[in-house]
Amino acid sequence: MVPVSIPKKWDYEADVIVVGGGTAGLPAAWVAADAGAKVCVLELLPYTAPSLSLINVGPAFAGTDVQKELGINDSPEEYYKDGVELAKGDPALWRVFVDNQLETYYWCQQIGMGFGKQLFSPPGHRIKRGIWKKGPEMTRTLEKAAKEKGVDIKFSHRALRLIVEPQTGRIVGLKVKVKEKEEQNFKAKKAVILATGGFGRNPEMVAEFGPTFVDWLPTMAHGHLGDGLKMALEQGAATAHIGRAVSGSFAVDVESKSGIMDFVGYAGGLFVNVNGKRFSDEGMRLKFYGMVSEEGMKQPGHVWFAIVDDKMKNSTLRPEMMHKAKPVQADTLEELAKKMGIDPAGLKATVEKYNHDLDTLGYDSEFDRRTQEGCEGKPIKLDKPPYYGYKCTGATSSFKGGIKINTKMQVVNQYGEAIPGLYAAGELTGGLWGNDSTYLPCTMVTFSMTFGRLAARNAVKESSW
Repeated sequence: MVPVSIPKKWDYEADVIVVGGGTAGLPAAWVAADAGAKVCVLELLPYTAPSLSLINVGPAFAGTDVQKELGINDSPEEYYKDGVELAKGDPALWRVFVDNQLETYYWCQQIGMGFGKQLFSPPGHRIKRGIWKKGPEMTRTLEKAAKEKGVDIKFSHRALRLIVEPQTGRIVGLKVKVKEKEEQNFKAKKAVILATGGFGRNPEMVAEFGPTFVDWLPTMAHGHLGDGLKMALEQGAATAHIGRAVSGSFAVDVESKSGIMDFVGYAGGLFVNVNGKRFSDEGMRLKFYGMVSEEGMKQPGHVWFAIVDDKMKNSTLRPEMMHKAKPVQADTLEELAKKMGIDPAGLKATVEKYNHDLDTLGYDSEFDRRTQEGCEGKPIKLDKPPYYGYKCTGATSSFKGGIKINTKMQVVNQYGEAIPGLYAAGELTGGLWGNDSTYLPCTMVTFSMTFGRLAARNAVKESSW
């Protein structure tokens, strides 16, 4: 435990201080303010820019009115099965999550985050519960709602250390660096809620907690520096699944210069290395986020190539996942290979074998690919020119390991005891995901908002000091 003495003078006081103005922090701030608390959000960036603001797909909820209207049979129990049986998450945390996520769904609508009726099955989900919703729009709605509730959002305020009452061990405030200048003392009369996101933008922490992913491209928000993790660890917090750090990975178009999230949509195509050889079942979805890219990173130069033909590009590659990534185009596979630095003979032989398998067997014999994507459709031949290729590499999108919390969102120590006055929610926390590559996309958004709300609901019940 790193002691920070209680200051003689506080520069700012609030009932609840939320560290991080993102997907978990803003809902937490709203709930605390709605309960009558004076709430302050400390955001290290000069603007609101969580990872939510970088995505083009929304949350996933189970048992919604839209699902019922569309005849989709879903429930919190089905969501629980996906989380515990497929994602290998902590049963207690998943139970709390699924039992409260539907309330988050209706709360989102209450604050003006309208959801349409177009649902989809995110990778790993057995049921259509994903919602198409652009992240930037969701972020603006969350920030606007928090401000309208009277939440004081302080930008360019970076929390440095937690302040502890020495006799009780209670967290009573934070040492804060204001606009990269002076340090100030912020008092939290009831509690501090950590919602700082992960540590993917901190190379030193990645090397320490997830060394496998040092060479991977980070695609999360720039504020994911691990500040919350560092502060919690200094106070003796336990961790959960932090050794298996990355929850998901995408192939990113390394040739594009348009931004940090030029994801390559995978549906339908083949992945090959510089020798033109395949290395995985491109259709699998449950393991897609981790396993495909992990296998790709084992290829020469840590790069691979997504190859599609004209019918795939126009019908199966999702435009919302392409952003501004630009493909290389050619009329023949050999020409495409030469342009991209792939062995032409190797690529041609690979595609010919794949197409022959589909003609004669109806599936791919090399990696037993039997679907176009996940559970949907059958594999289709790659045979209609022109052909397109995307040079790819592995990228981390989020970290699923973090500090350990209990079902009240309290940060706990190595003995499972709650650290008084300290709560956490969002990507900063661990436990919802297991130790393998499995991850349920869209759930990170849902659980961050839900656990942020629950953290605040419990934090405001703390007695003031």
